[in-house]
Amino acid sequence: MEGLQRIGPLTAIPRLLRQFGQYPARILSRAGVNPSVLDNPENSIAFTDVGKLLEACVEATKCHHFGLLVGQQAGTESLGLVGRLMRNAPTLGRAIHDVCLNQQRYVNGSVVYLSIQEERAFWGYGIHHPGMKAIEQAYDLVMAMGFNIMRELCGVLPEHVRLARRAPHDDRPYLKVFGRRPIFDSEQTALEFSSSLLKQRVKTANARVREELEQAVAKYWTVAQPSTRDQVVRILRARSVCGSAVLTGVAEDMGIHPRTLNRRLRNEGTNFRDLRNLARYEIARQLLTGTHMKVTDVALALGYAETSIFIRAFHAWSGKSPTTWRKQPWDETEADVAGTPRHRTLLASAQNSPR
Repeated sequence: MEGLQRIGPLTAIPRLLRQFGQYPARILSRAGVNPSVLDNPENSIAFTDVGKLLEACVEATKCHHFGLLVGQQAGTESLGLVGRLMRNAPTLGRAIHDVCLNQQRYVNGSVVYLSIQEERAFWGYGIHHPGMKAIEQAYDLVMAMGFNIMRELCGVLPEHVRLARRAPHDDRPYLKVFGRRPIFDSEQTALEFSSSLLKQRVKTANARVREELEQAVAKYWTVAQPSTRDQVVRILRARSVCGSAVLTGVAEDMGIHPRTLNRRLRNEGTNFRDLRNLARYEIARQLLTGTHMKVTDVALALGYAETSIFIRAFHAWSGKSPTTWRKQPWDETEADVAGTPRHRTLLASAQNSPR
C-alpha cells in the first residue's frame, strides 16, 4: 500500500517558511508538492513526499531543527476528529490509546504506539515506510507534538524524550522546547514517563460528547483501510523495538487467533516470518544510518541474542554487513529497497533469533 499522511500539523509549514523569509509555494514546488495541499488539514500527502518536503524546508531555511518547529505548533487540534476524541477521553492513557488505535485511519507509513515496561510508559512513534527522507525531522516533529498534547490534556510532561537520531550540533532548540536535553541515539523515538501518569484525568473530558465522537471516528477513513499485511507491518514496527515481536502478540493486538492470522497472511501471499524480517531490516537501516548506536546495541534492540546472528541476517537482507552499510548507505531509490521481489527472497532465507 502506498504510504499516505493526513496533512494535519503540516499546515504550519508555509507560515514557518515565511518567517524564514522564504516563499512557501517555491519550496513546496521544489519538493514536488502542490502548495494548495497544505491549505486543508484533512488533505492527504504521499508519505515519501512528507520527507522530501521537510528536507527541502531544511535546505531552504538552513534550520536543522525545522521539524521540531513544526511540531511545536501542533497539538490535538492538528489531529482533527481523533484529536477531539482525545480531548474527551477520561484519562491520559485512554487518550493515548485513542490515537494509537485510530492513527491507521489517516496515516499509512508509520505507527503510534504505547508500550508499558514494568512501571515505565513509552509513547512512541516509528516509520515503517521504506526510503523516506528526513526521518529525523519527522521524529522531531512528532515528539514535539506529543509533548504538547500531554501538557494540553493533563498538564503533565514526560520525564524523557527519546530520539532515534544523532545529536545535532546545536541542541539548544531542543532544550527550549522540551526543557531538557533529549536522549539522542536511542533505539526508539518515544516520550518516556511513569505509567502512573496514564491515570491522570483529562481536563476537558465530556462523556456525552465522547460517545458522539466515538460513533463518528468509527466511520472515519481518509486513507484506504489496511490489509492484514499492512496491519501486521504497523504492529511489528512498534513491537520490534519493545521486545515482543512474536506471532501470538501481534495476533492478540489484532483480536484474532494466531492460526487465523497465518491463514490471512498466506491468502495475501506473505507470511509472518518475512514481515518480521522486513520490519527488522527497516529499523536496522534507520538505526545504522541515523544514529551512532553500536552494531551490538542495534542487534540487542531488535531482539537478537547474539550479534553474529544479526550480522548474518543483515548481510542476507542487504548484501552488506551492518558496518559497511553504515559507511556507504544504499541508495533508497534503487530496486533493492526492502519489500521488492529480490528482498522477499533474501528475507525468507535470513536467520532469525526468536524472542
